[in-house]
Amino acid sequence: MSDDRAKRFDALSAGQRDCLRLVFQHYKSHDIAHRLGTTPRYVDKQLMLAKNILGATSRFDAAKQFAEWESGVESSYRVDFLPSQNPVWPLPSSLPTSTAPTNTLTWQQVAIWVGLIAIISSVALTAAAMAIVALMLVFGGSHV
Repeated sequence: MSDDRAKRFDALSAGQRDCLRLVFQHYKSHDIAHRLGTTPRYVDKQLMLAKNILGATSRFDAAKQFAEWESGVESSYRVDFLPSQNPVWPLPSSLPTSTAPTNTLTWQQVAIWVGLIAIISSVALTAAAMAIVALMLVFGGSHV
């Protein structure tokens, strides 16, 4: 690790280090503020300062660099590489499977499933009612 890089990490304050550790654990500013007993504005300012000190492209990039430095691990891949987001479509199953035993649906996928179930349920109930009425008419039941 270069001497300049080590100086940048040493320049981080204790508050900036605490905030970076929690960002690396995917906490949002308001959650970090709650955990540290401060305000989200203070957290955002500390993260912005830390990002500038480290020369990072984002707060998560800064948190990742700090976590690697703190653990003594050198990065072997680009630090600006962010994890990809799950696509909304094709819609994965909402039920647990052997490959996905836990619910990993995004909120958009959950909203689509709720809409599909609502539409399919109303269509199925209407079709069932129509079938009952048709059977009553065919077999001479009482008039509807």
